[in-house]
Amino acid sequence: MTDGDTITILTTKNTQEKIRLLDIDAPERNQSYYEKSRQFLSNMVAGKTVRVVYKDRDQYGRILGIVYVGRKNVNEEMIKAGLAWNYHYSTNKKYADLEAEAKRKKLNIFSERNPTNPYNFRNRR
Repeated sequence: MTDGDTITILTTKNTQEKIRLLDIDAPERNQSYYEKSRQFLSNMVAGKTVRVVYKDRDQYGRILGIVYVGRKNVNEEMIKAGLAWNYHYSTNKKYADLEAEAKRKKLNIFSERNPTNPYNFRNRR
């Protein structure tokens, strides 16, 4: 587990692939809730069979996709738990709604007074 929005899987061809969870952005190292987000994702996927709905590859060669464990959409679960943001460029209305609900409930990252989304955090460095 790299962080709360990237996993490495072992494919059916016995090769490793890095998967970047599409349309979510989890806290970066040195941000509040980084470790909790990372651990939550790990608890959902580690040692389990996952299905990845491939959308594209990013500039680092990672697969951009939606990850499922059984019927559970892992990308959605990260936002629902307040451990990831809807990515700043995303047009996914459902993810935006899930983020708004997590904010309303003040879950995890959204319990902070002025949480900084990872996109802005990275751009400040």
